[in-house]
Amino acid sequence: MPVPVTIYRTRLCPYCVMAKRLFDRLHVAYTEVYLDDKDDLRNELSRRFNWQTVPMIVVGEQFVGGYSDVAELDRSGKLARLLQGAA
Repeated sequence: MPVPVTIYRTRLCPYCVMAKRLFDRLHVAYTEVYLDDKDDLRNELSRRFNWQTVPMIVVGEQFVGGYSDVAELDRSGKLARLLQGAA
């Protein structure tokens, strides 16, 4: 069973678009949660993940960071392991 991926994003964020493209290139399904008019949710996620910017990307139950972090995980081969359910 595939590991779920969630991208918390805003509509005008170029890094959010790049994150989507990375997962699309890898043929990985993801759920997008738009935070544009959801200040309470964005603040809650910022506190939970200790992260202020979008995208906020979660693979399985693990917060992995933003686009640059996911791109680095992809380059190192660690993202593929996370997506397979291995830490």
